[in-house]
Amino acid sequence: MSLRPSFIPVFASEEGGELGNNSMLIGGSTMYLSPDEAWPTCETCSEPLVPLVQMNVSSEGTPDAFRALIPSVAPAGSSLATMVQLFVCRDHDCYEEATMDMDARSWNVRLATVPLVPPPSNAPRLLEARMEIENGEGFLPAQLVEIWTAGKEETWHWERMMGDASDEFYALHEPEEGMKLLGHSVRGKYNYAQGERELIQLGDRDCWQENEALGIMGLDGNIWIDQGVDPEVLTLGMSVTY
Repeated sequence: MSLRPSFIPVFASEEGGELGNNSMLIGGSTMYLSPDEAWPTCETCSEPLVPLVQMNVSSEGTPDAFRALIPSVAPAGSSLATMVQLFVCRDHDCYEEATMDMDARSWNVRLATVPLVPPPSNAPRLLEARMEIENGEGFLPAQLVEIWTAGKEETWHWERMMGDASDEFYALHEPEEGMKLLGHSVRGKYNYAQGERELIQLGDRDCWQENEALGIMGLDGNIWIDQGVDPEVLTLGMSVTY
């Protein structure tokens, strides 16, 4: 029975829309892109995607256990950072199709090495998308995760266990809800996943309170980022309970 370490976020005291030396940027309108890279759009509705999670794997605040799973990580202190990024559509309707078709592209989850200094906020190719996000419905103000603290070792969620563990064992190692690194994801009645290993659990809509307008967080289930057999291939996992 697989036990995996988990890590719980410690949020930074300062406010700001850029990563700096922190481990993760949640929300905001800053998107770390390669030079001359276009702002990504939803392939379902063509609207600009919004940055939901940008994980700075290169940061010293990111646990070594997580960094060890990511190939070719840019060193801390360099001008480049290796990131796990999830950009999502704000329209909840785009995800109803996605729960039936995991090839739908109402999001972009990727592993990328990009400049740690984001493009200028007034860059013409990005300004329109940023303004639309900041002034649109469901804007999520930026929040920074400085470091991660060790959580418990987790086993599979009971939806995957098939009754193979004692009540005492499961009570000690039951997967935690909410945002975390590694561990095992909380599952629902129906699960849509293509990866081999959970990297980041985002949680369900109860964890995000008023931010259901971000579309994907309005689903009635848990969301997580999976890593495939090829460690450079990331996918999105979802559990849905009707």
